[in-house]
Amino acid sequence: MNLISEDEIKINKRSEKVVSGVFLLLFWLVISLPPNLFSFQGISFLIQHIIVGGILSYIIVQIIDLPVFTADEIKALHLPNIIRLIKYAFWLSWQMVLAGVDVAKRVMRPVPLISPGLVKFRTPLTDDFQITLNANSITLTPGTITIDVEKDEQGSTFWVHSISMEGLESVKNDKGFVNRILAIYK
Repeated sequence: MNLISEDEIKINKRSEKVVSGVFLLLFWLVISLPPNLFSFQGISFLIQHIIVGGILSYIIVQIIDLPVFTADEIKALHLPNIIRLIKYAFWLSWQMVLAGVDVAKRVMRPVPLISPGLVKFRTPLTDDFQITLNANSITLTPGTITIDVEKDEQGSTFWVHSISMEGLESVKNDKGFVNRILAIYK
């Protein structure tokens, strides 16, 4: 039996709040960065946004007790995992471009090459973050959409719709992006 002390619970809550606050602040800065950042006015504007974003992030984290990442997920966010996650994001972006070109070729023809279908496949993913990452990666790739995900103790089952049978075969054989997602958490 693994008992967690009150001190550990407080530390976990505090780390969840700090990570949530930093995440909200970074999100705030990304959506509100000035276009002329490298001017005197841009730097002044940035400093104001950091102060306002920091205050708002702190207030939101104190009011809403829903962490962006749980304590267990925070422990999994080591630098090598973060680097692999960033590499995955770049790779996924490239896959989105390739799939977008494929969909454009299919629909721009005089007679579109569309053969839609549905595929169901099992994965070993049991972690909520990994399941969500796989489902969203499939959906972000043009021509495919994750319709449903069922999670159980042994893994998860995905239902995916694709614009083409070739896309379905690719999704079925690769199980979405499972191997790359599992590689993030070596």
